[in-house]
Amino acid sequence: MFVASASKGANVKLGGLVEALKAAARGKKLATPEGVTGELAEVYDEIQRLSKKTADLNEEVAKLEQNAGTSSVNVDEVIEALGRAASGERVRAPAGAKPEMARIYAELSGVAEVVRDATKDADKKVSLAEERASAAEQRAGSAEQRLQSLEARISAAESRAVAAEQNLATAEQRASTAEQREVQRKSELAELLATVESDVVDAVQRVAEGERVRPPPGAKPEVARIFMELAQIGERLTQAEQREQKRRAELAEAMQILEGEIVNAVQRAGEGERVRAPVGAKPEVARIYMELASIGERLAGSEQREQKRRSELGEALGVIDEYLPRLGDGLGTVLASAEQATAHARDINASLSSFSQSIEMLATSAEESSSSILEMTATSDEVAENVGELAASVRETVSSIEEMAYSIREVAKNVDGLSLTAEETSSSMNQMDVSIDQVQSNANETARLSEEVAMDAEKGAEAILKTISEIYRIKESSQEAVSVISNLGFRIEAIGQILAVIDDVAEQTNLLALNAAILSAQAGEHGKGFAVVADEIKELADRAGGSTKEIADLIKTIQAESKNAIAAVERGAHNVDRGVEVSNEAERALKKILDSSQKSTNMVRAIARATVEQAKGSKQVTDAIGRIAETVQQIAAATAEQARGSELIMKSAEKMRTITQHVERSSQEQARGGRQMTSSIEQISAMVNNLNASQRNQNRGFEQLLEASKKIEEAARIQEQTMRQLGNAVERVRRSIGA
Repeated sequence: MFVASASKGANVKLGGLVEALKAAARGKKLATPEGVTGELAEVYDEIQRLSKKTADLNEEVAKLEQNAGTSSVNVDEVIEALGRAASGERVRAPAGAKPEMARIYAELSGVAEVVRDATKDADKKVSLAEERASAAEQRAGSAEQRLQSLEARISAAESRAVAAEQNLATAEQRASTAEQREVQRKSELAELLATVESDVVDAVQRVAEGERVRPPPGAKPEVARIFMELAQIGERLTQAEQREQKRRAELAEAMQILEGEIVNAVQRAGEGERVRAPVGAKPEVARIYMELASIGERLAGSEQREQKRRSELGEALGVIDEYLPRLGDGLGTVLASAEQATAHARDINASLSSFSQSIEMLATSAEESSSSILEMTATSDEVAENVGELAASVRETVSSIEEMAYSIREVAKNVDGLSLTAEETSSSMNQMDVSIDQVQSNANETARLSEEVAMDAEKGAEAILKTISEIYRIKESSQEAVSVISNLGFRIEAIGQILAVIDDVAEQTNLLALNAAILSAQAGEHGKGFAVVADEIKELADRAGGSTKEIADLIKTIQAESKNAIAAVERGAHNVDRGVEVSNEAERALKKILDSSQKSTNMVRAIARATVEQAKGSKQVTDAIGRIAETVQQIAAATAEQARGSELIMKSAEKMRTITQHVERSSQEQARGGRQMTSSIEQISAMVNNLNASQRNQNRGFEQLLEASKKIEEAARIQEQTMRQLGNAVERVRRSIGA
């Protein structure tokens, strides 16, 4: 918008200058417009002085015409004499010429002398102008070389941008391939679970029945490992049953022996013999023998106390009967608790197995996400590097434009010098021919310079178009980066959902641990060991919950950073759009400058042709001098306008450089954001691996807990059978005493 308004104001000012120059060529008086200051006011002052000189010149020409009319001067002869005087030859009046004609020829003779002197000065000025033209050509050659170098660098930047686009396409292909692999793995896992579920259930039933299981032919390694574990479980169950049967046989045999010994001891105590417990007898059996020994001693003491001893024996047996049911109830409670604990341990073990699978899947997803993020970070680094190279190319372009502006200012200085030369030449009609030749030569040179300026403007417009194309490519890359980051945000949200499931499992595990702690407290002394295990389970559940919360916090942080990265890329895209608008306005300004240069060139060429034709007479010479002065002023104004246009180009180039710097900083921020995301994903992957290791340790602990629960259950059953046999023995003793 700023460039467009500046270009519009420049066109208005240029139109005013052209009208002023036309009025000055006609010798009209001019006034400086209101609001004109600085260099433009000085230009109007120069135009006013030119207008005054043109008016004086027109007056002289009018006087000459009047004299020519009154004296019947032969204009053709005067023009011929004027041409010879302009070439430096001596001019004499023809014989019989009138006094007015003689005075004209005398003046032309003086003009010839002045022309000879002026020719020497003109030769010096021409040589100086040639030197300046040579210097200008050298500068133009240098500018052309720099422009070619700039085009080469822009071409290199385009090739780097194409490479960056190819890298982005490769990254997208890799991401698509990774997603396809993930979908394929999930489908294969679902098919595997659907296929293996029925086989594993059937194998578990056969293992429970004591059969030996083997993996089906052609089974995958994971299925084969499951069947091998089931086979090991079946072997352990078979061994446990064999040990149980052996223990029962040994216990039955021991109870038979103990029953016989107790009956024998009771009979001997009844007969008054002293009874002692066998060596190595258990405390319960030893207490029974002690009671029998006491009874025997009391029986041996006196027959009169026989009834009392029997009653005491009955009381002892009553005490035994009283404690045996309580002990049996306690053993029943222990057995029930052990069975419940075993069942809970099995459920927890199954839940932990599912949880372990989820953790492993999470670890796999984290690794794949880490690889995708690494690829995206590498791509972002390449884009940032290409943007940096583009920024360097833009800086070099700005430097070349500055040099071009310097060349334009030098041309303006040369044009000012040309204007002074034209004013000096037009001060005297005696140097009219020389002035016309110089004006023609300078006009041609100015036309050439205008053409060069037009060519430079066209090249500048092409460079701006290429810059706009590169900026559009950067914008497309930014939009692709936004898409990639958005997809990453969706995947992070999916991880958050998985973490919610993990958190629920941790809460359920905590509740199960609390239930186990309550059951262990109810079991009393027998549940202390189980209480320790329950506390460990609760601690592991708390730790798992804490880790889940930390991971959730990290995911929230990553999501926030992803949003910030998207916002930064969108701001960069907005800056790119602004850069495109500014570049378009600069392109339009260059086109206007190009049109003005072409118009100036056409005008200069027309003036050069007119000067040759107008050298036929004094009036024509006078008009040509006025036209030359007007042309010189127009050239000076056009050069000044070109200088101002170059300043606008400089401002646009500065804006382009600033926008490129913003884009470069945005690309660097995007690269840093990608590296931060890579670090965060690596931390998440490490945490998931630690969680997986902790879960495996927890699974081993629950397996040990399951084994301990089974052992407690077996011991409780054996103790229950022992108490039943002891109750039977007491009943037999009571019957024998009653008999």
